Amino acid sequence: MIKHKKFSDTSTRVLETLKILVKRDSSIQDIINHFEKIDPNNRIYTNEVILKYINTLKVFGFKFIKNKDKYSLLNPPNQISLSENELKTMCFIEKVAKVFPEEKIKQEVNNFLQNLEKRFDDKTRFTASKMIKPDCTVINLDYEKYAKIIKTYEKYCIDKQKIKILYRQPDEKTISVIVEPIEFKYMENKVYFSVYNPFEGKIQNILLEDIIEITQLPVKSNATSILTTVTFKINGRLAENYKLHEGEKVIQIESDGSKIIVNQKEDKIFLLRRLMRYGKFCEVISPKTFRKQMKETIKETLKNYS
Repeated sequence: MIKHKKFSDTSTRVLETLKILVKRDSSIQDIINHFEKIDPNNRIYTNEVILKYINTLKVFGFKFIKNKDKYSLLNPPNQISLSENELKTMCFIEKVAKVFPEEKIKQEVNNFLQNLEKRFDDKTRFTASKMIKPDCTVINLDYEKYAKIIKTYEKYCIDKQKIKILYRQPDEKTISVIVEPIEFKYMENKVYFSVYNPFEGKIQNILLEDIIEITQLPVKSNATSILTTVTFKINGRLAENYKLHEGEKVIQIESDGSKIIVNQKEDKIFLLRRLMRYGKFCEVISPKTFRKQMKETIKETLKNYS
């Protein structure tokens, strides 16, 4: 007589819960809806029952974080290890996907990358958190129209010589500046030339479309040795999830988990806008002029609510 092994229905449902959370972040109601679809006649599924399934998974070493009402699995089975170059390739895939007009394609690629990221092992997560990621913003411009000037500017950056730029300001007035080239970058769906302005002691991002003329000067640049840095402190959940931007590094981690970060390459106007979005989780430490500028900007913003 052949003896058949008995399987616990509860064990099966715990594993089914794990399967759901491996695929995507889910709320308790999402999991209940899933079970009710495959087993419509069973009325045992309640918030308490699903919580028991999740707590059982925790006992077996699975870790979760809760974002609003959704549970996210931090250490799914079958974890993968990726190099820094492979992580940058993921960023490139995300960039290419944004070009497609079909929202379905964008969403499918986004879901794929999110599921892939959930399977990172600890080493890959650490690499990703410390990596200076390439700018993955997709620009909407006629590349053929600007290809020549971009190529020329890349040469200026390599030559490391000062350049004279004539460009239009937002008020349509033209201005001429002698600056030191750093790089060109994509931001907010536009392309900019990033330069160091020694007369103002700061980095500027000049919109490519506003540039009228560029002239290379026979004077060597030393921008890399004189860049102004901004130091700021982040705390709370921002510190836990913050991904370093290009030109940033963590110089100190405090006992409460707060991080002190130095930013050297970002245009100060764009940096100010970004730090403002972090609200109470961010404090500018230095320089004093930038701290004062942040304070004044906050005051002006609060006037709208007085």
